[in-house]
Amino acid sequence: MAYTSRERHMKQLTAKGREKASKSHGLPNLRLLRQRRGLSLGQLADLTGLRRDTIAHLENGREDPQPYHVRVLAYVLQVRTFDLVS
Repeated sequence: MAYTSRERHMKQLTAKGREKASKSHGLPNLRLLRQRRGLSLGQLADLTGLRRDTIAHLENGREDPQPYHVRVLAYVLQVRTFDLVS
C-alpha cells in the first residue's frame, strides 16, 4: 500500500506522540492529591513557595520534578513522596 506524503507525516506524528506519552514526566498524582486537599494551584503555590506555573507543569508532565519539589509538595499535601511519583 502506497502512502501519500501527508499520510506518512501523520503516521510519524502519531508514533512520536505514543513515544512521548510512554515517557513518564512530572508527578502523575499531584493534581488528584491537590484536589483531594481542596487546594487550588495558587493556594498550593503559596503553601509550598513554588511558582504556580511550576506546579501546573509538574501536574501535566511538561516539567520533571526536582527532589526538592517532591519533598516540599509531599510535606504540604501530607503524603509520602512515593504517593506523588507512582
